[in-house]
Amino acid sequence: MLASLLVAGCAATTPPHILPAFNPADPAMGVRDAHYHSVIADYRHREPVDPQNWRRLNDELSPTNNGAGS
Repeated sequence: MLASLLVAGCAATTPPHILPAFNPADPAMGVRDAHYHSVIADYRHREPVDPQNWRRLNDELSPTNNGAGS
C-alpha cells in the first residue's frame, strides 16, 4: 500500500492554473483609477428620542395592502 502511494505521488501532475497570471508591474494589465470618497458624505446628525409606539411605527412602514400576509 505504501508503495502505491509513493508511485501515485511521483506520477501526479501539477495542478492547473486557475487564476490568470497577474503581475502588477505589467503595463498591459492597466491601472484602475483611485477615486476619492468621503467617509462622512452621508452623515446626518441624529438626536436621541423617547421610545415610540412600535405598533404604530410598524403600521406606518407596512405596505399599503394591510393584512396581505396575515
